[in-house]
Amino acid sequence: MDQPPSGMKNRDLKGFGPFQVELADHLNYNTSLRLATLWGYPRSFIGSLKSENADVGLMMVDKMAERGDITSDDISTLTNALRQCKLDGVATEVEKIFRENTSQTDLTKSETNLQRRDEQKAMRQWEEHGNALSTLLQATEDLGRKLELPTPTGSRTDTLAKRHRERKEVERELLHLRSSSLEAIDTTEAFIHDNSAYLSAQQHSETRNRIRELRKSVDRLLELSRKELEDLTNQLLELRAATPPQVEAVEPIDLNCVTIEATDSKEKHQSIVDQLKQASDKGSPIRRLILNRTFATIHENGNINLSSGLILPFISTLAVLVVRTEAGRVLSEAEFSGLLKYGSKSTRIQEYRFRHCDLPSLTGTSSREVLQGLQKRGAKVKWVNTTHCLNTSSGFWEMDSIDEIRKNCTLGVAMYEHWREESHALQIKMLQFASENKIPIRFVNLNRCYSSITSDGSNIILQSGQSLPAMSSVKIINITTEDGRLIPEDEFARLLDYANRSQAIKDLRFQRCELPPTLSASTISSEMKSKNFKVSWLDTGHRLNLHDRTWGCSYVIGT
Repeated sequence: MDQPPSGMKNRDLKGFGPFQVELADHLNYNTSLRLATLWGYPRSFIGSLKSENADVGLMMVDKMAERGDITSDDISTLTNALRQCKLDGVATEVEKIFRENTSQTDLTKSETNLQRRDEQKAMRQWEEHGNALSTLLQATEDLGRKLELPTPTGSRTDTLAKRHRERKEVERELLHLRSSSLEAIDTTEAFIHDNSAYLSAQQHSETRNRIRELRKSVDRLLELSRKELEDLTNQLLELRAATPPQVEAVEPIDLNCVTIEATDSKEKHQSIVDQLKQASDKGSPIRRLILNRTFATIHENGNINLSSGLILPFISTLAVLVVRTEAGRVLSEAEFSGLLKYGSKSTRIQEYRFRHCDLPSLTGTSSREVLQGLQKRGAKVKWVNTTHCLNTSSGFWEMDSIDEIRKNCTLGVAMYEHWREESHALQIKMLQFASENKIPIRFVNLNRCYSSITSDGSNIILQSGQSLPAMSSVKIINITTEDGRLIPEDEFARLLDYANRSQAIKDLRFQRCELPPTLSASTISSEMKSKNFKVSWLDTGHRLNLHDRTWGCSYVIGT
């Protein structure tokens, strides 16, 4: 092996470069992640640290040097941050290797140089925030041009329908842009607040104007888009009402997945029902049938009454039946068992899936026959919203697999006002399991089922009487009350404390209620301020500033 020349052994190499190499060895993934999060490094950079082949230490050192968090004669920003992260041992070791490599005993610059460094860093970050706002403004202008596109040619009904589809797509893009804009505005306003001493009056004004222009542009386009969508919808309804019914061309169904939609016409429902019957009579397998808000009742002969008034006859070759009801609908035991009995008429039934509804356990005498039929077929019954499966022996619900729980929590969880106490208990049990196993819960939506909060802020009491404890892995809590409910300051403070108990909390949202306009100093703890999660009053478009306890109109209504 080649040896380094005399006098050039590695231990003799000194300077800022060798210090950075040694520093990289002391920055493992967890330490780097904590520092990057503390300093608010871009999400793209934090994501790159997770790459399988990433040299985390060197990546972190390069980023710190680029942003001025370490320099050839000052590492105080780094060591202070390490101690703030409770990594005193690492901070001491870093100071040691800095002294050894630079022969410095004073690890900080002079006060003047420190101020100059902070000013330079603030200027770089100001430019970054400005560029981000400019990019979003350009995206807003691009979407604005889409709204100005000429009306497509064709018959009047086709024209309106095509334009309606285009406007729906633009609105989806606008909602995504709004979300990105609000995040950029929040981070920029926080930057201005923290660095106001380094920014000139002109820079303050320029940034505020960009923020104002971005908000105004997004609001204006959303208003235009929604107004045109409303006008187009009304025109389509008027045109269809004035147009004599025509025989629609039969559109062949895909037997792998057939959906009967609530928004489809009665004629289309009839076409689908006829084709399902024909396929069943021929023995053709029907992989999945979805009733999307079209289940009305069980007919006296056991068939399904659809919302359009038509009857869906038995299908002997159906494998999976999916029933999606209106949000929060409560199915009786007779309706639930009737749907199971309907599916059991198929010799190929494998699974039932229920969404958005409240389901009972099957404990009645009349349900015994249904359970026996399920056991005979070996069919599974899944209650997707609560991530539970029906035990076909006992008739009670049991929690599904952890993979299904993780999938459901990724989408978000909702509970509704008219649900049975047992149903709320099942949902709470699943949420507690997810939280205990550190499964991220995207949101918990309490839809008109919130009753009160305990005196210590540790549990929410639902209208069913069930108690929902604080969960450490929930990101968003949305509380929708009955219209106009007044939440006094002491109750509001306890709800803030409840949200604060989650390590992952990002946003506490309120709808349909009246919140206290002013808050005392004791309402918001220092821990809440350090987490700086959002508190959004969706009806008014206001967001609470946890630092000065004031409501500010800092986002678009409906976020």
